[in-house]
Amino acid sequence: MEKEDLYAVMDLNNECTQGDVRLAYKNLVLKWHPDRFREEIEKDKANMKFQSIQRAYSVLSDSNKRLLYDVGAYDSDDDETGMADFINEMVTLMAQTQSTGDETLEEFEKLFQELLKDDVKQFKTHSYSSSCAPYNGNSTSVHRDDLSNDIPKKSNAYI
Repeated sequence: MEKEDLYAVMDLNNECTQGDVRLAYKNLVLKWHPDRFREEIEKDKANMKFQSIQRAYSVLSDSNKRLLYDVGAYDSDDDETGMADFINEMVTLMAQTQSTGDETLEEFEKLFQELLKDDVKQFKTHSYSSSCAPYNGNSTSVHRDDLSNDIPKKSNAYI
């Protein structure tokens, strides 16, 4: 299924301002609101158009979602899971972090390992509890290797 062009739905171009988005939304909602139509076929068409306008406005009026949409990274399914908020938070954190340019590969590796440490512990705990569950005939027990072995150890080869 091809995704609809949200700018086309709103009859706007991608360089429009937030004010342009609000004005277009107001005009389109007044024009396509289903309560304005009497015939059932017209109401159905208006309802579909109205829903498209609502979807487009929900993305284009939110600067974070609009940015993701403009770069092709926005997915409405991610919106339901809060992915847009997560990505925005990550971008904000990255912007606040200042690099001195003196960081070494080893320092980044150590930071990455520290970040993953808690995730590995949670995964191990979940794996242990699910592998210890009694067999009821509906599921199979899966053995998972110790993930700490998968995290590369710091090598002195770089020093």
